[in-house]
Amino acid sequence: MSDTAFNDDLLEKELFGGDSDELDMDEMMGIGGLDDGSEMAGAAISAVDMVVSPSKEVKDEEMVEAKPEEPKLQAQVPKLEIELDDPAGALTVLEHAPRTRSSAAKSKECRTYDILPTMAFLNQYQVHAAAAVANMRWVFTGGEDGYIKKWDFNATVNNKQPLTLGQRHSHVDSVAKGGVMASYWEHNDVNESGVDVLSPVYSMDVHSEAMWLVSGMKSGNIGLWTVRHDEGRRITLLSKHKKPVSVLRISPDEYGLVSGSWDRAVLYWDLNTGKLARAFAGHMSQISSVEFQPWSVDQFRAQQGQELDTESSDKRASPVLLTTSIDGQCLLWDMRAPKALPQSFLLPKKTPPWATSACWSCDGRRVYVGRRNNTVDEYELGMGSQPTRTLKLPMNSGPVTALAMMGNNRSLVCASTDNVRMWDLETSVERRSSVPFQIIPGHHGGTISTILIDETSRYMLTTSGNRGWDGSSNNVFLGYEVSPIG
Repeated sequence: MSDTAFNDDLLEKELFGGDSDELDMDEMMGIGGLDDGSEMAGAAISAVDMVVSPSKEVKDEEMVEAKPEEPKLQAQVPKLEIELDDPAGALTVLEHAPRTRSSAAKSKECRTYDILPTMAFLNQYQVHAAAAVANMRWVFTGGEDGYIKKWDFNATVNNKQPLTLGQRHSHVDSVAKGGVMASYWEHNDVNESGVDVLSPVYSMDVHSEAMWLVSGMKSGNIGLWTVRHDEGRRITLLSKHKKPVSVLRISPDEYGLVSGSWDRAVLYWDLNTGKLARAFAGHMSQISSVEFQPWSVDQFRAQQGQELDTESSDKRASPVLLTTSIDGQCLLWDMRAPKALPQSFLLPKKTPPWATSACWSCDGRRVYVGRRNNTVDEYELGMGSQPTRTLKLPMNSGPVTALAMMGNNRSLVCASTDNVRMWDLETSVERRSSVPFQIIPGHHGGTISTILIDETSRYMLTTSGNRGWDGSSNNVFLGYEVSPIG
């Protein structure tokens, strides 16, 4: 067996738990397998291993009394009305190394953080989406008003435009810096008659060096805009979705783009050609979040204790994609296997079928999903399809609409209707003598659409908007300064 094949097998076992060679998965799932001996066949088998196999901790006696199997996932997969391109685009994330991200050693090693709101970006409409460049020089927002706004974050942090006394009145005392808007442009879509019309901005992402920006429109189109040169010019429209585009994520290599829409489709675009590379069919409802697993193949091998050398180095990004839909579905996709079924994380009992946000842990081993009943479910890869634990917020906190992980991999920021909280994941939830979270002041009484944390965990941004779904908004857009503690 080649080194490449061995590493791919090891990667699959770590991600999805179990050895695909030990089970006849075609017989268990009732499906026709891929060609024997192919690398894609191994990936497809491993992707469904977790769904049908019991947890590693289940004993033989418990397996005898196990409940009947869940309905087979394949029978539930809906068909998408998406026309694939011929020839199709490339899955660029499997061909290129991911962009090198910034990091701060002190921020990664700290015990917790002091997060203080100091900036308010004045806005009269709901902010559905926000994005920032890698060094936080520029921040972009879009919302219900149909404009893309560009903010000078450096000038804002340096208090170039202080808030007036009247403007500060509606915020906590620490908020004194006003957001400096650098420019804005109309978010124009094209209607059936070929005429430009304003469209709300439902989703957004930007190139790490502000070369270009992508935005999701109400019609289902995706706009590609210039930023650095000839700012605000629409380069092209990517047109495959039939309904509003609710999620956009640029791939780690920045040559590809993943989009999610209200039409239940998750699409991977090749930005070099503008063609569709793959359509992921599995969700039953509107797509609410998309996240790439945050590590490369080399990082995984280093965690396993393997020695890295020049010949065996593999800088490619992780092939695992996390997607959620508004009905509570949470799926993991192995992008190396085009026909593989996704791994499904199941809803706990008595949990409403609802989810608008999910995020990875920094090491890519755990997934966190916000729920409607004031809880956050934690799932661990290789530990079954049920949550390993549930983080319970206070009663009447409201739905958890946004999640983000801080750089120390133990502080989870979760936003609900009443407040934004930072949860210490290493504090036992069974100890009643200590509170496992701290409240971050600033937001209160509105639906949070975005939590954006910079790569060094020095700054945080939160925006208020319902993203076109249920929920009220107070139109607040705040910036926070973050200091590591311990």
